[in-house]
Amino acid sequence: MNIFKIEYNWYGGDHDEILLGKNVETEEFEKDLINAKKFSESLMGIEIKDGEYLGKGYRIQCLPEFYEQIIWFLTSELNYLKCYYDGNINYNIDDDSNKKIEIIKVKKKIERSEIK
Repeated sequence: MNIFKIEYNWYGGDHDEILLGKNVETEEFEKDLINAKKFSESLMGIEIKDGEYLGKGYRIQCLPEFYEQIIWFLTSELNYLKCYYDGNINYNIDDDSNKKIEIIKVKKKIERSEIK
């Protein structure tokens, strides 16, 4: 399975990103992404009713809405999977001197405190 990261940055600091996975080559993903973009563009100015696509009742006319429709198309119509990655947890495989395999969970912890 290949994992592809899709994201957008909009004014005012609005940002979103997602990882999508599917057993396809990069070239096929790029074709699918172009088709999803065309689908999203086809909704421009169309009122979406409950049960249609994302069903949020707005006209598609801004970047976050295009992004949501692209993700919807890729996951609902082309069967890409949403993937989640927690960069704060790692699993290390190691062996000890007794020839036993160990699995060690490493979790990053951030502590904040004011310095006075």
